[in-house]
Amino acid sequence: MSTEQQNSSSSRPTPDSLREKTSFLENLKRNTQSVRQALAFLGVGAIVFGVLIWIFLRGLEGPSYIVIGVGLVILVIDAVISLATVRQAVFGRRGRYGLNTAIVFLVFLTIAVIVNFTLHWAVDRPNPAAWLRVDTTATKQFLLEEQVVNTLENLKEPVEITAFFATHTAADAAAWRDTEDMLSEFRRRSGDFELSYELVDPEINPNVAMGFGVTQFPALAIQGTESLRTEVVVGGNPKETSGVFTEQQVVTGLLVINEIRQKKVLFVTGHSERDVLDINDNTSLGLAGRALNRENYVVLVETLQELATRLAIGDPLEVPAVIVFAGPTQELLPIDQNALLEYARSGGSILFMLEPFDTPDSFKQFLSRYAVAVGEGEAADRASYVGGNETFIQVKKSNQQLPPHPVTNDFEVLYMPGVTHFGWTIDPLAVPLVDDITPVVRQAMLASTTMYSWSETDPDVLGYDQEVDITGPLPIAVAVEAIGELGGGVYSDGESTISMSMILIGDTDFATNNYFGSANNADLFINSVNFLAKDVELISIRAKTEADRQMFLTKNERDFVRWSGWLLMPVLVSIFGFWTWWRRR
Repeated sequence: MSTEQQNSSSSRPTPDSLREKTSFLENLKRNTQSVRQALAFLGVGAIVFGVLIWIFLRGLEGPSYIVIGVGLVILVIDAVISLATVRQAVFGRRGRYGLNTAIVFLVFLTIAVIVNFTLHWAVDRPNPAAWLRVDTTATKQFLLEEQVVNTLENLKEPVEITAFFATHTAADAAAWRDTEDMLSEFRRRSGDFELSYELVDPEINPNVAMGFGVTQFPALAIQGTESLRTEVVVGGNPKETSGVFTEQQVVTGLLVINEIRQKKVLFVTGHSERDVLDINDNTSLGLAGRALNRENYVVLVETLQELATRLAIGDPLEVPAVIVFAGPTQELLPIDQNALLEYARSGGSILFMLEPFDTPDSFKQFLSRYAVAVGEGEAADRASYVGGNETFIQVKKSNQQLPPHPVTNDFEVLYMPGVTHFGWTIDPLAVPLVDDITPVVRQAMLASTTMYSWSETDPDVLGYDQEVDITGPLPIAVAVEAIGELGGGVYSDGESTISMSMILIGDTDFATNNYFGSANNADLFINSVNFLAKDVELISIRAKTEADRQMFLTKNERDFVRWSGWLLMPVLVSIFGFWTWWRRR
C-alpha cells in the first residue's frame, strides 16, 4: 500500500472504532459512584422539600408525606447500590467508632422521646397537676383564669362541644388552631365530669349544623350530654383575628347548660338616661348593653313604675339582679322614689353613673339615706389627665388611684372625660352600728384622683380656688353596702338581715360607645354589674391581650442597628484576618 493510501482519510480509524464496545450495565457499573452521589442528592433533596411543604403549606400534609417517602425510598436504593461502602463505613475501624456514637445518640433520643411522650400524656389528662404546665408569657396567654377553672370543677354533667369551622383558608385554619388550644385547656382542667370537643366542617356536614340550629360560622355548640341542654356561641370574623372565641363566651355557655338562670339587668328610663340600645351614637351605651348580653345577662329597658309592677308580682325570677341609672338628668317622681326604695329595701343592687353638675336633687336625697354625698363641681387633676384637658381624668394604677377591690383588681388605666366625686354625708365614725359591731352603711373606694386634684365648681373658669374648691384625692367611684338607712332602721325579712349594694361612678361617658373600648373602661362597667349581681366568678374573665414586644427606635438608633449588623462583623473579621496575616508573614 502506498504512503498516500495510508494517509488518506478513508483509511484512518474513526473515534467510534477506537472506543471499546461496552454494554449499558458495564457503563453503569463503571459510573456507580456518580450514580450513588446523584441518588443521595435526590433522596436528601426530596426529604428536605417534603419537610418544607409540611411546615409552610399546612393544607398539603398528604403530598408532603409522599415526597418524604419517595426521598426515603431513593436513599434505600442508594444504600443497596453502595452496600460495600456502607458495610465498610459501619464495620470498619472508623465505622465502629461511628456506630458507638450512633448508638449513644439513638439511646439518648429514645429516652428524650419517652420522657416527652410521658409528659405529654400526663399534661393531656383531665385536671393535670399545676406544676406540669408553666406559662412564661407576660399575660398568661395559655392558662385559664382561676374563675374558669372553678366553673369547670363545678360542672353538673359531662359536656360535649361541637366546633363548626371551615378550615379551607389560612385565616380559618389559624382561627381553629387558636380555638383548639383553648378548648384543649378546658378539657384538661375539667373536674369530675369530662369536657370533650370535636371539629365539624359545616360545608361538608350541614345536617349536623342544622341539628344544633347553627346558622352562623364559626360557632360552638355546647351541650350537656345527659340533659341535652344546648347553648350556641357564635364567634368573630377569622379574617380580622384568629382569636374568634374567648374564655368568657365558653364559660357563659357552660353556665347556661348547667341551669344557671340568666339574670336580668334593668336600665332605668324616664329621667333622660342614656340609650342602651343604640350602638352608633357616641353618647349611647349600646356596646355596653351588648357586652352584658355576652355575659349571659338579659338586658331590659323599663321605667321605675314597671319595676314596681315586677316587685308586686312577688316572683323572684322577675326581679332584676341589678338596675342601672346611666346619667339621669331629670328628677324622680314620687311614685318613682317609692319603687326605688322598695327595690333597695328588698336587697336590690343599683349601679349609678352620674355626671358633674347634672345630678338631680331627688337622686342626691335618695343617696343621702345611705350616707353618700354627691360632690359639687367637676374633678380636675393636674397630675393625671389626657388630651390637654385637666378635667379629662386618667386613673392609673401606678399613681395609687386604684385601691385593691374585686371590681378593679388588675386594672391599669381608666379614662373618664368629666367626672364628679363622692363623700360621706356624716362622719364615718358616727354611722350607727348593728349589734355594736356591724355598721349600717359601709363605703369602699374603687377609684380616685391624685393629691394634685380639686373639685372645680366654676364650669367657665378652670383653676384652683382654695377658698371654694375641695382638694384631692377625690373618690370618683365607690362601692356601698347597706343593711339599713341612717334614719330608717335595719332591713330584715323577719328572719335575717337584708343587705343592699350600690356602686356609684362619677361619670357616664366612660361607658359610652365612644370610650367603652378604651383601656379598662369596659372592664369597670362589666365588673361592676358582675359584682352587684353576685357573679363574682365572672369578674375579670376577659379576652387576654398579648404583651406588646415591639422595640421603638429613633432614626439614629435604627441606623446604628442597620449598619452595625451589615458592617461590624465583616470589618472585625477582616481586621482579625489582617492582624493574623501580619504576624505570620
